[in-house]
Amino acid sequence: MEKEFDLDSRCYCGVHCVLKTSWTDENPGRRFLGCPNFREGGGCNYFDWIDPPIPNRKKSTFLSLLRRNESSEVRLHRIENKWEFVEGEMQMLRADVDRLEVERQSLEENLRTLEQKYKLVVHVLIAVVCYSVGRSIVS
Repeated sequence: MEKEFDLDSRCYCGVHCVLKTSWTDENPGRRFLGCPNFREGGGCNYFDWIDPPIPNRKKSTFLSLLRRNESSEVRLHRIENKWEFVEGEMQMLRADVDRLEVERQSLEENLRTLEQKYKLVVHVLIAVVCYSVGRSIVS
């Protein structure tokens, strides 16, 4: 049965107690009132359990669920990190695609220019050959 408690309770220092929850293996999820200065070294170590002791079966089930949840959170964090990495890779690949598209367009323009020059050279060669052939027939 849950113990009645008063949030107006004061510790031995005369300061209002704080409601805390234990996350130790021995008392997981068990609430207690304590001195607010306990961790800071100046407190009076006042301590009073609010919840009754947890039966061993419930305790082991609770700890198992807690660890499973922690494990899931670790896996989720790992997946989130991988997702961020993949997003970064995708951004870099998009930048590469954009750069390659600009390069492809430039190469196509260069190819058109070279094709025009090639046609001009062919026409000039044909003209030179025709001129040469025509000259040799006349002579």
